[in-house]
Amino acid sequence: MARIHAFEFEDLAWFPGVVREYMTDFLSHMGGWSKIPYVPFTERLADVMRRTGDDRVVDLCSGGGGPALQIAKALAEKLERPVGVLLTDLYPSVARLERARDRHPGVVEFEQRPVDAACVPAELEGFRLVCNGFHHLKPEQAKRCLLDAVQKGRGVAVVELTHRSPLSMLQIFLGISALLAVTPFIKPFRWSRLFLTYALPVVPVCTLWDGIVSCLRVYDPDELRELVNDLPPNDYNWDCGGLPIPRMPAQLTYLIGYPNP
Repeated sequence: MARIHAFEFEDLAWFPGVVREYMTDFLSHMGGWSKIPYVPFTERLADVMRRTGDDRVVDLCSGGGGPALQIAKALAEKLERPVGVLLTDLYPSVARLERARDRHPGVVEFEQRPVDAACVPAELEGFRLVCNGFHHLKPEQAKRCLLDAVQKGRGVAVVELTHRSPLSMLQIFLGISALLAVTPFIKPFRWSRLFLTYALPVVPVCTLWDGIVSCLRVYDPDELRELVNDLPPNDYNWDCGGLPIPRMPAQLTYLIGYPNP
């Protein structure tokens, strides 16, 4: 199945902020449940961070940061040292990011300014991570994201749970059932969230569309290797491939790059 870069509602500047917020709240709520899907990836990332000495992850395209928080927690366990996480996004929701910081004091920080994954401010130090967000970038943007890390001497990691496959799309449909089930329990409680989910189902419809398009947009390992090969010559180590997801009939895709010592 060829990669198709169709539009996602969340990427549109005019898209209503309240709907984007509720969609992101759901994804963050679900993504923060478990570190298990990311265990194979986290093991590889921990090995690299031992070499680079980084003790902070700069999460790009964070949304609510749910998966990044699980990954940072697992990294701290594997590295046996504290690992902080800095949450950033092109459309940051300060209230949501503040809640994440308050739930994890001393671990989570956030950047209030919009941060473009292809042009990250140099002062945001740490190992860069794009968790389930790299598919938002068109090929030229994706190359600039990787090149920006190389030019600034930062390690960079990409991980995606979705695939361009019927099974992955089926999982998106099943995820909408989960959205309908858990929405009343997502914090903070909002009557408008219930209205836009059940009475006027804008949130589930847009989430379903964006989820299917995410599957169509996601880069496979060969395409990630092509992006790396298109970069100017650099003194970086690159590791790319697919890893089985524990307890699930699926695999994740990853790319990790870091400078040679």
